[in-house]
Amino acid sequence: MLIPRASLYLFLFYFIKFVFTYADDSDASLSIQLIRQKSPLEQHINSAKKLRNHGFNVDWIFKKPSNRTNDSVALYRYHDNEFYAKIIVGHPGQSMNVAFDTAWTLSWLISDQCPWTSIGCLYHNKYDHSKSSGYKKDGTPINIPEGSYNLSGFLSYDNFYIGHSNVTSQLFAEITNVPKSYIFSKIDGVLGLGLQTESDAYVPIFYNLLKQGKIKDPLFSIYLNRDAQSEHGGNIILGFIEYRHVHSKKDANNHTIYDPIKYLPLKAGAYWQFDLDGVYFNGDKDNTFFFCNESCTAISDTSGTSIYGPKDQVDKIHVAIKARQTWIGKYTVACETINKLPDMAFVLGGQNFTLKGRDYTIKMTWHSFTFCVSAFIPSDTNNMWVLGGAFLSEYYSIYDIGNKQIGFVKAA
Repeated sequence: MLIPRASLYLFLFYFIKFVFTYADDSDASLSIQLIRQKSPLEQHINSAKKLRNHGFNVDWIFKKPSNRTNDSVALYRYHDNEFYAKIIVGHPGQSMNVAFDTAWTLSWLISDQCPWTSIGCLYHNKYDHSKSSGYKKDGTPINIPEGSYNLSGFLSYDNFYIGHSNVTSQLFAEITNVPKSYIFSKIDGVLGLGLQTESDAYVPIFYNLLKQGKIKDPLFSIYLNRDAQSEHGGNIILGFIEYRHVHSKKDANNHTIYDPIKYLPLKAGAYWQFDLDGVYFNGDKDNTFFFCNESCTAISDTSGTSIYGPKDQVDKIHVAIKARQTWIGKYTVACETINKLPDMAFVLGGQNFTLKGRDYTIKMTWHSFTFCVSAFIPSDTNNMWVLGGAFLSEYYSIYDIGNKQIGFVKAA
């Protein structure tokens, strides 16, 4: 409906007059009385006091929340090859992507003092101690052998914030020189979860969590998720076992029955090392092998997906799965054969822990090109295997410092 122009002008006239009249009237005022009402929290507490006077037990309302004594930290996955978490270091906080690595004792971060000529430092978050009020100088030079190259830097102290927990004055290494290959890595450093030895004065970060009362029970557990359809890379669980990650089934009464955890005693030293009864590769009649006729050991390594084994034994596996070596040293397999590859098993404590072909291969995509890489890497070690994410993503792992044992169970 159209409004007559004369009516519109009349409306505007009275509206403008009202506005200017109100603005010019210095005596015009408006007073509204405010009434204070008790907040819902105050009302709740007062009601609880009345209930307590009538014999009701409401003491839980007045208890202060207890300090947290365990934690769960989300892990992220990068190219099905690295698992890392986001932590905060220093104050104000500096965000860093770190691997929780059971094969390291020392924790380290890439330093902002890493020169631009060190290609491996490019495209990483770098720790700048000049910006942190929690930084304390140590300055001791450090050189860490890492395979065919070294990590070098110096020691420092600062505060680490991991999930909901924090560690104060943690000694760690600021790394000023990293290998070129780190340019392809997502991690900015490592939190070492190795074992503290009696001969080593260095206190690993998890031991400081225990010492400072941030974590109560001396154990942690790790769930790794390699499902390409999920963005979730897993969890590191500090202080407890999270049974939702343990494989289970229902009994006749619809009760949940969890698979039993196989615990293995640890060998002496800083590694999570334990006896390995054998390695069984179930190929065809010409490619069925049982390794470790003599005593073998294994190490749990959460930093990556690879499984390292003695060169002669890994070479036999690669022949059996028709893997071809590339110019960068990796072994590739035809992606269409993954589901047809033989099963293999690591025998631990008399129990078979089986991997299928899809478990011990890594599917990688670069732009539109997809290729599949063997998780096995030959090493110069004799009778020792290093079990990385290809194994640990199938088996939930429990690291029990208090009882000096490691546990494995089928992951849910």
